[in-house]
Amino acid sequence: MRAIGNLFCCVRRGLGRRPRGEEGLTLVELMVAVVTLLTLFMMTVPIVDTLFSTVARVNNTYINVNQLLPISTNLQRFIRSAVEPGPTTGGVPDPAFVTGSISPTSVTFYTNIGDPSGPARIVASCASSQPSSGLCDAGGVFSVTEATANAGTCPPAGSGCTWGTPRTLITVDGVSNALDNQPLFEYTLLVEDATSTATTYTTPMVGNATINGTTYSCLPSSPNTPSTPYQPTVASCLYGADTNTFATCTSTPNSSSDPLADCPPAEIYAVTIDLQVNGVSSGRTAGGQSEDDTTVYLLSPTSSQYQAMVG
Repeated sequence: MRAIGNLFCCVRRGLGRRPRGEEGLTLVELMVAVVTLLTLFMMTVPIVDTLFSTVARVNNTYINVNQLLPISTNLQRFIRSAVEPGPTTGGVPDPAFVTGSISPTSVTFYTNIGDPSGPARIVASCASSQPSSGLCDAGGVFSVTEATANAGTCPPAGSGCTWGTPRTLITVDGVSNALDNQPLFEYTLLVEDATSTATTYTTPMVGNATINGTTYSCLPSSPNTPSTPYQPTVASCLYGADTNTFATCTSTPNSSSDPLADCPPAEIYAVTIDLQVNGVSSGRTAGGQSEDDTTVYLLSPTSSQYQAMVG
């Protein structure tokens, strides 16, 4: 019995004594782990970089598109509702589009905003360091301002509208029309020719038609595209056509078949807006260019004539 007891004690002491294993990794194992981690890191970095670049590009593209939404809604509505601020006086109209303030980069006009005091004065323009070039500054700003009529100044209550301090309604950054020499604004007239038997209407575009005996040929026959942009002379030619056509508004001789021949600003019935935006145009995160190319027509051939309820 004593021998069995001694054997049991020895076994128990032997089981309680376990050899301690070596701690840590060998140099080979450590090198394998490091190489594996470096491989995974090298595979992950390009994927993450591509992801962030794509996200930034998509976000910038959405920003460009969102900037154009107010143009396709508010500015177009203003143009459709353009109205003369006063009646014809001494045979001279008071046109909805302001004489001498109509060009490829800027337009000033009056519009009905439902204000009982009278129509608002709208100025839509892009920054242009050289207006005679007919182009917006590359990466510049396009803005739309509104000045409401002062109470009691517009006819028939007053002798002539005056307007308060303008406030900015729309601001668009990163204008890129200069990339393909695309003018911001182009204008179409509605010309009435009356004879003893009939009255006909033609729609010449200023800068590419014969208007009051002067012929303009600014636009080439081929359309403007990013791959075949206009020449710089196109915009400057349109600037010359606009400033010459809309420089004056005088009374029309009784012998004229066109009652508004001497006041082309009063004949505008359509404005083409081509606004191109690309706020971030270079680098890996550049956004895609967005464009609003729309021709906006007045509500009717007579919608811009003076109306007592809004003037």
